[in-house]
Amino acid sequence: MPTVVAVRFPWGRFHGTPWDAGANEGNPEWPPSPWRILRALLATYHWRASDVSREVVEDVLRALATPPHYRLPRETAIAHTRHYLPGVGDTTSKPAKVFDSFVVVDRRQELLIRWGVDLGAEERAALARLCDQLAYLGRAEGNCDARLVGLEEEVPEDRWVAPAGGGSLDAPARRVLAPTEPLDLAALGLRTTEVRKARRTTPPGTRWLSYMVEADRAPAWVPARSARPASPPVEAVSIALGASVLPSVRDTVWVAHVARKAALFQRKDPSAVLSGKDAEGQPLSDHRHAHYLPLDLDGDKLLDTLLVWAPGGIGAADVAAVGRINRLRSETPGFRPVRAAVQGAGSVSELAPALVSSAGASRWQSVTPFAPYRHQKRETAEEFYTAEVARELKTRKLPPAEVEIVSGVSWLDWRRARPGRADARATGIRLTFAQPVHGPISLGNLSHFGLGLFRPADS
Repeated sequence: MPTVVAVRFPWGRFHGTPWDAGANEGNPEWPPSPWRILRALLATYHWRASDVSREVVEDVLRALATPPHYRLPRETAIAHTRHYLPGVGDTTSKPAKVFDSFVVVDRRQELLIRWGVDLGAEERAALARLCDQLAYLGRAEGNCDARLVGLEEEVPEDRWVAPAGGGSLDAPARRVLAPTEPLDLAALGLRTTEVRKARRTTPPGTRWLSYMVEADRAPAWVPARSARPASPPVEAVSIALGASVLPSVRDTVWVAHVARKAALFQRKDPSAVLSGKDAEGQPLSDHRHAHYLPLDLDGDKLLDTLLVWAPGGIGAADVAAVGRINRLRSETPGFRPVRAAVQGAGSVSELAPALVSSAGASRWQSVTPFAPYRHQKRETAEEFYTAEVARELKTRKLPPAEVEIVSGVSWLDWRRARPGRADARATGIRLTFAQPVHGPISLGNLSHFGLGLFRPADS
């Protein structure tokens, strides 16, 4: 009759590092190697069952030197924890990062180990005693409950894995350390330090065996890791501007132009979101790419904040690039360098609530002048701007609105072109919608550079 030992791991973990591997490699031993099992039985004899006859124990160990077959729990998974250990007595050294790798198993299932040897009554009694006293396999964290399966017990016939065979041909090979035959009892008791001093990675009297183990499956009994809460989409990045003399609100387009160049410089790789151009260099027309909006939040007519807003969202690489901007500078005559520091990234309603109106607003007022794309022909100014605004609202998927030209402000004092280009025609606009709408609202030519920006009008 074969000899079968059943092992259960009450903590649901098996901790064991292969002899020729490091703990930080993240590849724990599985199944428990024959060499490890025999060493654990020998250690149990010395520490917890020394009253058992030594000769009988040695006979048992020699008999179990033959390669065993395993019946593994159906569901296992390799996992690890990470630990940062400070240097002892050295406050200047960096903490050492240690991976504690282990195999997760169902604590309710037993690992069966079967040797094709028929032990006598005295040997079985000794092995039963050693199994009963066996505290752990591998490291002490891998505590276990072991027992010798009785001769009268029914042992399953399926799913046994033999060395260098058995299991699926597609299953990965797991290499484990086993004793050579006949068993070298002196080598079995060697300490790890003694093996290393002999400049060996494995003890003498051992060999490697391969078991074709079915691929790991995440245990169904382990609660699935809850999905990480989805981060709110990054619609905008807010950057604080600083200088001994901040730029005037009339320089909005120039500041936005320099900010776009700085973002593309930090990004290095092409970015449709930051550039507003596709892979062929053609301008995007859906207006979901970045708007560079210099803002005057404290009302002193000086630009103190830059909001980079993209209705279609800003990816992580683009956010990182914008966040690396620390200065706005340009060779354009008259442009003074401006310091920049990122303040936050998230939804535009959090970063610039004054441009959004969380409750919605029906009336919206120009913050910066609206510049149309077309030239006025024979129609009146009111007809021209009404038609241009209506076309822009449609492209932005906003409802129609009544358009009123705002007078009394020198809108033509604003820079209405990027450096080196001719100024466009522009004026202030007041919009009245039939129903409240939410912002931001940015319309017209150079709307991605700060012109045509609206805010909710005071009631």
